[in-house]
Amino acid sequence: MSKKLIAVASAVALAVTGLVATSSVAAVGPFDVVTTQASTRSLANTNGSTGDLEHTILVPSQDVLRFDDNTSSTTGTLLRYAVVTPTAGAAISVSAAGGGAKLISATQLAAGSLTSASGTATLSITSDTGGDAVFYAYTTSTSDSTITVSSAGASEIVYLKGTTGKANAYKLDFVASPSSSAPSGEITFTGTVKDMFGNTFTLAAGDVIVDGIGGNLAAGATQTEWAQNATTRVVTFKVANRSTVGAAAMSLKAHTTLGISGVITEVTAFGKPVTTNFFNVNAVDLSAQVTALTAQVAALTADYNALAAKWNKRVASKTAPKKAVATK
Repeated sequence: MSKKLIAVASAVALAVTGLVATSSVAAVGPFDVVTTQASTRSLANTNGSTGDLEHTILVPSQDVLRFDDNTSSTTGTLLRYAVVTPTAGAAISVSAAGGGAKLISATQLAAGSLTSASGTATLSITSDTGGDAVFYAYTTSTSDSTITVSSAGASEIVYLKGTTGKANAYKLDFVASPSSSAPSGEITFTGTVKDMFGNTFTLAAGDVIVDGIGGNLAAGATQTEWAQNATTRVVTFKVANRSTVGAAAMSLKAHTTLGISGVITEVTAFGKPVTTNFFNVNAVDLSAQVTALTAQVAALTADYNALAAKWNKRVASKTAPKKAVATK
């Protein structure tokens, strides 16, 4: 081969090498964070920002973390985040704050056996040869969490919150007041129903029912003045006490609209569910109580006045170095 042909071949080889290198660099894009799948929730009409545009995912109510590429899935509890950096081998830092979000690496997910105790608030990962990296996130809270992703001075924040519902009812937390009333008087119940992570949710009248024992009290006592605070989700309602004088007991429990057919299934990691709240109440004749208390006061007053008279007599005889006291 002539020197001229060799020179041409060398130039072509260098050009091809340059094209390959250029192609490799061009495949790496600018810094970006993309939520590629929401597993159980469509990403339509969300962009990861605030203002009801947060990405959402089911809370892990069965204490299992799972990712599912199928957006129609109803069991996924992990979101997948794809990170694009301008260079291969780039160091990427991820941090979660607020709410109940935690981060899971691709390696952790591949290892399996993840629960709601898994994950961390911070994560360090490295982009691959194409400048890409992947991590996952879940949350146990229906409040907003922020996830901040940073690399080489670039940064992006996305927002995440969990969704839960009445089927996840796990703990009933109600109080009754007062502990006694006149026959047929009103007993007010105040409290919340929470899931296994302490999230409250919107309830409807009848989602909790009251059973009574004593007098005319029976199962499914009628609730009146039912209301729920839109912000705190605290529920209040009233139930009539027994219609005759005597002791009574009331229990508040989940209706079949809560839990699984009204039976709240225990998940070991979350402790025992609180399925029923018990209350001891009494129906008392208030007028009779007033009469009895009046008689007691009169008797105590008479006793006091008798002692005062004796004391004052000693004071008058100067056998006691004290002043006289007033009678009642």
